[in-house]
Amino acid sequence: MDEHSNPARHDDQSRAAARRFLRVFAWLVGITALVVASVNLVAYRYMLRADNQDIVQLLSGWGRMYKPILYDELKPKVAVFGASWARDAFDPIETSRLVGRAVFNHGVSGGSDYETRRFADAALDNPDLEAAIVNLDTFYRDEIGARTRYGFDESILEVDADLRPNRWVGLRRAYSLALTGWAAGANLNLIKAIHARDSGVAKPDYLRSYEIANLTWHAQEIDETRKRIFPEPGSDPIKSPGPSVDWRQMAPPAELAILIDRFCDRGVDVYAYYTPSHTRNQACDLQASREIATLEFLRRKQASCNAKISYFDFSYPNAVTLEGVLIPVEASEYWRPDDHPRPTVGLLMAARMFGREFPAGTQPILTQDFGADLMSHEDAEGWLIDRSARCEGDWSDKGYASYVEALTEP
Repeated sequence: MDEHSNPARHDDQSRAAARRFLRVFAWLVGITALVVASVNLVAYRYMLRADNQDIVQLLSGWGRMYKPILYDELKPKVAVFGASWARDAFDPIETSRLVGRAVFNHGVSGGSDYETRRFADAALDNPDLEAAIVNLDTFYRDEIGARTRYGFDESILEVDADLRPNRWVGLRRAYSLALTGWAAGANLNLIKAIHARDSGVAKPDYLRSYEIANLTWHAQEIDETRKRIFPEPGSDPIKSPGPSVDWRQMAPPAELAILIDRFCDRGVDVYAYYTPSHTRNQACDLQASREIATLEFLRRKQASCNAKISYFDFSYPNAVTLEGVLIPVEASEYWRPDDHPRPTVGLLMAARMFGREFPAGTQPILTQDFGADLMSHEDAEGWLIDRSARCEGDWSDKGYASYVEALTEP
């Protein structure tokens, strides 16, 4: 009698083969998972090293997942919150050295206002946190973006949106660090960057935040900007396109209000700022209305705040945003190819915010005119209006001659 004439025997053999296959498959999956987890967790230890924090925190693409976890491990004194304008600007190692306190850069690529507020919620669990640097551009936008982006996972945050502790956060974080695809991608980029650094590769070649723009590639736009901001005597004024939103007609961003209230309740100082952008990209019309609306909003918040709120505007025409306008510049000191500020700009902003000495070699005109704490300025509205007017070539604050001289000297 062959096996085909004995169905029961055939079924037994099939079940046995299936069990053998499942056992082998399970062993292969288990071994693979163990290897992946081991490699990822070893790599995570490199993420915690102090000398790797510039690479870890400035790498793009994976911050939504690993930054909340790293933040809780490092427990900084100062944290930066915002989209990639903030992430690219503040090198955590260099900024910590300048400020004299441990700084963590919580900025993420394309960060939304909701994501930024939720990262701030989770950051409040740190009893050592003394100050938050908050990028206002992340909240004040004239377009509606996605509430969250790929990779954002609220289950790995310490608290939910109502500040209640998240259940199983430890298990979720362990899984995320050990077995997820993002961990493998982050670790691969980390290892490549560390190897490049240790091999003597220049920082702009392994850290995108340090990439250097060639401003001569934008010669035509910059020439138009020069004619607008530094008009020839008797020439007709050149107007730049204005924003699509009149901020005077809008309520303050809801997520920003929640974020500031929660920092105030915990006694965390807030350093709110508008990021610099190159003048060829600045929309002048109604620019001052946004800044003044923000000033009024922050003044109201300060009235009931248990900490200090500071407010800085760096976005107007100054020696940083005017780079290359009067003298062509090939290798930019301040700008990345995507027009984000480089960490050289972040050091200037941090020096102004925290009252520290500006980095060696800073242009004297920048130490005189690069932002101001508008919450304590005696004429903050006038300061904002004068700086905004420069965008259209109106230098009523008498700064025209000094800027021409400063930006054209060898």
